[in-house]
Amino acid sequence: MIKIQLTGRKYDIEPELKKYVTKKLGHLDKYLPRDHKAKGMSVEIFRDPSGKEDNRYRVTAILEIAGPDIIAETATINPHSAVDIVEQKLKLQIRKYKDKHSVKHYRVKEMWDKIKGQE
Repeated sequence: MIKIQLTGRKYDIEPELKKYVTKKLGHLDKYLPRDHKAKGMSVEIFRDPSGKEDNRYRVTAILEIAGPDIIAETATINPHSAVDIVEQKLKLQIRKYKDKHSVKHYRVKEMWDKIKGQE
């Protein structure tokens, strides 16, 4: 479980939303490669009173890992849907990170056949 630092700008975060963010974003570390552990995550919820009606709540999540941090941001009409969208964006970026940084395992039989074929 990732340790989440949740802050609100111009918005008081209710306990229900805090629980929802922890539930949705706290288990993203299971998608990371085994040798790359998450150091933490900071989530900021910003309520823009002067923004458009459909972009009233802005959620920014920064996942701190080895190497460059993974950042996702979105704005929607309510904070719960913004958290859902940020979760999907983070999953996609974690998948790309995992494909790039994970160790490639080859099949032993294929490697053995290559070695035998060279002799």
